[in-house]
Order: sequence, then structure tokens, then C-alpha cells
Amino acid sequence: MNELRSEQSRPLELLAPAGSFEAFKAAVENGADAVYLGGKSFSARASAANFDLEELQKAVRYAHERQVKVYVTVNILIADQEFKELLDYLYALQEISVDAVILQDVGVAEIIQSILPEMEIHASTQMTVNTSWGVKHLESLGFSRVVLARETSADEMKAIAEKTPLEIEVFVHGALCIGYSGQCLMSSFIGGRSGNRGTCAQPCRMTYQLVNNEKENLLAQKNTGDHLLSPRDLNLAEELSELKQIGIHSIKVEGRMKRPEYVATVIRLYRHAIDRIGGQQEGSTVNPLLTPEEHQELLQVFNRDFTRGYFRGNLGAELMSYSRPNNRGTRLGRVARLEHGRLWIKLEAALHPGDGIEFWTGRGREGVTVGQIWNDRKETMEGLPGETVQIEFSGVAQPGDRVFKTNDALLMEKARQSFQEGREQRKSPLSMRLSGHIGEKLCLEVVDDQRRIIVYSAGAAQKALKRPLTWDYAFQQLGRLGTTPFWLDKLELETDEDIMLPVSDLNEMRRLAVEKLLTIEPPQRVDRQIYKQRIQLWKQRQVAEQSTLNREKIIPQVSVAVSDVLTLEASLKAGAKRVLIGGEHWRSRRGFSLEEIRTSFNNCRKLGIDCTWRLPRVLNQAQSEHLLSDLKQAVEWRETPKIMVANLGELEMLKSINPDWPFEVDYSLNVFNEASLAYFYRQGAKRVTLSPELHHEQLGYLAKWQGAEVLAFGDLEMMVSEYCPVGSTLGGKNGEHCARTCMKEPHFLRDRMRYDFPVETDQECRMHLFNVKTLNLYEELAQIRRMGFSTIRLQLTRQTPAQVRQTVRLFNEAWDALNVNKKGIGTPNDGMSELTSLFPEGFTKGHFFRGVI
Repeated sequence: MNELRSEQSRPLELLAPAGSFEAFKAAVENGADAVYLGGKSFSARASAANFDLEELQKAVRYAHERQVKVYVTVNILIADQEFKELLDYLYALQEISVDAVILQDVGVAEIIQSILPEMEIHASTQMTVNTSWGVKHLESLGFSRVVLARETSADEMKAIAEKTPLEIEVFVHGALCIGYSGQCLMSSFIGGRSGNRGTCAQPCRMTYQLVNNEKENLLAQKNTGDHLLSPRDLNLAEELSELKQIGIHSIKVEGRMKRPEYVATVIRLYRHAIDRIGGQQEGSTVNPLLTPEEHQELLQVFNRDFTRGYFRGNLGAELMSYSRPNNRGTRLGRVARLEHGRLWIKLEAALHPGDGIEFWTGRGREGVTVGQIWNDRKETMEGLPGETVQIEFSGVAQPGDRVFKTNDALLMEKARQSFQEGREQRKSPLSMRLSGHIGEKLCLEVVDDQRRIIVYSAGAAQKALKRPLTWDYAFQQLGRLGTTPFWLDKLELETDEDIMLPVSDLNEMRRLAVEKLLTIEPPQRVDRQIYKQRIQLWKQRQVAEQSTLNREKIIPQVSVAVSDVLTLEASLKAGAKRVLIGGEHWRSRRGFSLEEIRTSFNNCRKLGIDCTWRLPRVLNQAQSEHLLSDLKQAVEWRETPKIMVANLGELEMLKSINPDWPFEVDYSLNVFNEASLAYFYRQGAKRVTLSPELHHEQLGYLAKWQGAEVLAFGDLEMMVSEYCPVGSTLGGKNGEHCARTCMKEPHFLRDRMRYDFPVETDQECRMHLFNVKTLNLYEELAQIRRMGFSTIRLQLTRQTPAQVRQTVRLFNEAWDALNVNKKGIGTPNDGMSELTSLFPEGFTKGHFFRGVI
């Protein structure tokens, strides 16, 4: 309890985004406690301007002079050929004293723990951690902070914070991803631009139709809007008191792609909100943290409508911005009339020259920048609410059309002023004490909130003949701190009454004091030679482990992943020797019960079939507790079942029950390189399914590790989301209520190119979105075998028993033939034609040849 109270007494850290140096200054000057930003490489916002090393060093110095921290994003999956550059980059970041790096890749985390343990690491939201078990596993990886998945509710945050010493960071404002970060491959499979590599093209913001098997647009008559995967923007400004009570350490604003004026405005307003927390009672609406005018500024600077996200649970349709995926602006008024090139607007809010406005008409939207404004034929610099003003307009508009302000010129100018060069306002107060006697050097003692330094005058003080040194004169000279990050708050003068010191000496003492204050002692730096030695030792261990870890003989096999009893039976009849059962329980079919999993294990064991229980890729805190109960029952079975974990929390649960529990690793853990592969083998994994984003050359490099498995056929899951478009638009989903429309017929999301992406809903009402085409590497099996892989996987969790039976037979025959003739005889000529008849939607080779950028 004492620890919880100390957490609550600690101030919230306000963490700001910066995609450019201007945005960085905007964040610092408007009250950020810390700023997160990316370098030119290894950043999950690759299309932001970002910072080269020289700019990073400049930013770190600027921030540290103002007691602001800098966290650098290295939050992507790292390819093996990039590790040399990465290791050099990490050392450079340590040299310039960044405060922490934000990571996604478990392999990178483990490497840093080995070669640069002095560096603080934070777990990115890309790691998809949303349970206390996942956070517990991060402790063992050396993380000091975790950024929780955006889908984590307030109650779940509290449960997690109470069980960990790690700092908890949560997003409070800005754009929301509709799918779980780190688990979304939509942009990757559609266009080769991977969110896991920092190049997401945001296809979720595009237009979609919800269609059924007959390709009927199910929302045609509902006027819902076409942006079915576009959420509103997060806004938890009024929940900051509760977040502090929960035990959250850092609140994070999204926006590394946003302009500096946005960063300045949002950070300024959240700074005000944090500073007012002491005056607000928990749950109170009487004392809001922001004024109505400040809330209006938040709306004005950028919004897609606001939402509290999943903070209070699943909102369904209330989470979404169906009508448009970009800035809505704020309501300005309505069109009164249009004639002779002038537009009359009845105002509901103020209007100024330079404002950007947009008309919402039945034909679409049209935007203009306001030039001159007239009121009653007289030019004016401001139109006020209630007035009808005129502007020049050459477009098309009708009386009654709504008008919105999308850019407020005065608000933007106010924001720009806050970070303008030479007008910096982020300054710390100094207390000074000037003391000494005639004939001695004077002593200047300077204290800020963290340091105390002393300097002396160059020469001795003399007896004044005309103008003795007064307090006012000393304050005037010592207070000339200009563009430094300080201002003189207090001055004590303890000198003889008739003392005199030349003004040049006073100025030099002030200069020396500031110089010492700005000489920030860096944390203990690692000698470059020591760093190189650590790297060499790590490489030697990696080579040794590659030949020693998981050396049990792997029999060449075809793994078959199925999700129900009927398809399990079909796969066994087709000759499957290795099956993965379980995974997500689709509402469209009857999944495995715990008893059926136990029975399936027993039956497979009698038949000599290798059987593994595959766990779901996402579970929240309560669902994880239910799984934990099931696992505790399973460990008492006659033979402990082998488990395939899909997230770090599940791995930690296994370890908590039985440290020696045999397990495998699913592809959802994003094993993209040798370091992450070695990490899971070191944890005890028997097999690891590699990331589907790897191309054949990268796969070939990893094939030397025994037990690595490759996805060769089946559904490619592009997204998993707490939001269900079927329930939200057709089932009336609002909180817990839903009409379960997803169970009545298959559903698809149709994009602008008329591709239909299958939608499945699992038992927990999560939406799983699949690629239009089925992954099929049947023609590449000989190449995969030559690489050295023993095991390939067929992902058949949505297929019919007939499809499963024939697919398993074809792949078994082809794989067995390749293993008899080690040089490879190719695949049977008629295999592809059979597969084509089974799967008329067509095939893709995924990233096998094209990889990702």
C-alpha cells in the first residue's frame, strides 16, 4: 500500500511526440516532461522527417538543459542484415546520452541487455502487451517501462499497475489504430508497406463496404458512412486524475506525423490539465481539468471526433468516425446565400482572415482559405458568432450547407509564437548568492532545482569611490540571462556596503555560472573497446547456441493448424502427422472445448501423431485468467500437452505453472531475425514459426536453426481488433449488447478495387480480417526444402473438412517426395490444378519473393 501511495504522489510525466526539430521545440516549450522521437533509421514512423545523429545530439542537449528527457524510437522489427548498423546506432545513442530507447523486437531487447545494459529500454505498444503476465515477462527482458496496448481498459490498467514495479505508459490523445499494434499486417499484405517496419500506408483509413456471400452491400440503406475501419481520435484529458490514481507513470500523446503547431497546442493544453489535477476530485465533473475554451482548441487543432477509446470498455460504433478519416474541424455556421462571387455565412463561431473552412454539401466537401471578410459591406478583421458575413467564393454551395472551420489562423499563430527561435519560454528559476569583502574575490553561488555551483570573480573587489554595488544593480546584471534556459528568481547580496566590482567581472561570473549549469554530466559512458568486446562475446555465444540449442532431431513434417474437431478428423484421415489444434474459436463454427482438446491429445498420442495446443494470439486480463485456470487443469492430465504460445503473456503463464512446460512459438510473436529466434530457443521453445513478412533470402539465413517452421499455405490474417464492424453496424453493438449478426452469414469488407476481405469474429467478439487470396507456396516447396527447413505449416483454421483433407494430402505427398529425393523432384504437375479448384478466390505467395519495406 505504501508503494501504491508513492506512485499516486508522483506527478504524471507528459510525453510528447516530435517528427521534426520544430515539433520537438514546440513540445519542450509548451511543457512536455519528455519527448519521443525517431532517428533516420529503425523508427516506426519512417515517413516523418525524423532526426539524424547531429540533430539528435542537438535535441538531447536542448532538452537536458531544460530538465526534459528524450526517448528514441527503435520500435520496428530488425532484419539480420541490419544488425551491424543497429549496433553502431545504439552505441551512438548511448554516447549522446538519450534517456531511453523504445523497442518492439525481443531480440534487440535481449541484445541490449547483453552488450549495453547501461541503456534504459521501454517496451513499445508494438509488442502487444496488455496483461500483467506480459508485463512480468518484460521485467526479465530488462525493460524499465511498458507502453500498454491501446485496447487496455482502466480496470485492466489498474490490475497491471498493482502487480509490477515497471513504469506504465499509456496513450491519452491522438490517432488510434483500429487493430492491435504489432499484430496488423494489412498494409504489409496489400502493398508491401509494413507497420512492423515503420512504413504503414494506413489502408484502414480507406473506404469499405460490408458485404455478404452474395456480395450485397449490407449498409446501403443505413447511411452509415464508408470508412468502416477508421476510428475517432483518442482524448483522455478529463481522465488524467483517474490515470494518476491507477498508478500510470507516463501519459503519451500520439503525433510524430503532425505539424509543430499541433504538438504545441495539444501539449500546452495537457500541461494545463496535469497542473490542475490537485484541484479535481476523482470522478468529478464540477471541476473539469480543461475549460470549455480549451476543449474547443483541442477540437480545432485536429479531430475526427473524440473518443475515450477502450478506457471504459468496448464502445462499438461509438468508437468510429465512419463519415470521414481526416480532420473534421469545428462547426462554424451555415451558408446563407451565394451570389456574384460572394458567399454569405451565418456564423456560430468567430472567423478571421487566413482561417481554413470547409463546406459539407450533398455533393461532397469543398475547402477554401478565407481572404477578406465583409460585414454589412464593410471589410472587417473578425466575424463574430451571430453575425452574417461575406467572403469571396468561386465554388458551389447552397443555402443551408454546413460550414466547418478546419484551420484557425489565430490558434496557429499562437502556437508558432511559443516555439519561435529567440522567444523560448521554457526556463528554470535560479537562486543566487553574491558574497565577499573588499580586497577579496567575490563568490557567486547559483542554485537551481537540481544543482549547486560556485564561481569567483576574476579580480578582487575594491572600495567604491563613486558608485558602490547595490542589490538592484547586481540583480540587473546577473539577471541578464537572455536566451539561456534560466531566469533569476532570487538574489542574496552579502557584501560590504561600499564595495565595488567592475561590470565586466559581474558579467563574466554570470557567464561562467551558466556555462557550468549547462555542462550536464553524462551518465557513465561505455568505452568503445569494451562495447566491441561485448559484441564479440555476444556473437560467439550466438554461434555456439545455434549448434547447441534445440538439437533434438526434427522429422520432416507438414504441420496442420485446425480450429475444430471436424477439420482435425479430416486432417488425420489425410495422413497428417503433426497437428496444431485450438487457436481462435470462431463464432461461425463450433470450436474445441477443453475436454475435446484433452481427448484429441490422447487420441493423437495413441496414433503416434505430434499434437500441439495452439493458444489465441490476443487475450485480455480476464480472459488470460480463464486460460490460466484451463492450463492448471491441463498440467494435471496424464501427459502434459505441448503448447504453442502466441504472445508473451501466455509464455509467462506457462512458466509460472511449470518452468519446464514444453512449448512452441507462433508467428504472431514476430520472429523476424536470428536474435529473436535464439531468444525463444533460450527460453525453451521446441519450435518457432517464423514471421510471414520474411522473404526467401531472409528465411534461408534462419533455416540453419533446427525447429524453425515456415507458413506455406492457408489464410493470412491481416488484422485482429477489439472492434467488430459487423456487430457495430448491423448488430447494434454498444458496450456488451450485440445482436450476434456475425453468426447468421459470412461477411466481407470490400475495398475500392472490389476485393473482398473475409471477416471472422471470435468467441470474445474480436474481429479478424483475412487476406483476399490464400497463401500458397506449393510450387516453392523444393526451394524451401533446399534451404534446410524440415517443417512447413498449413494454416487451415477456416477451411471446410473437404478442403482440409485434400490440401493436407497434396502437401504431404509433395513434401514426402522431396524428403525421399533430397535434391528435389519438384511437385506433382496436377497439384496446383487441384488446389486452384479447391480455392477459387486465388493465391498469393505473400512476402516470399517481395519481402516488405
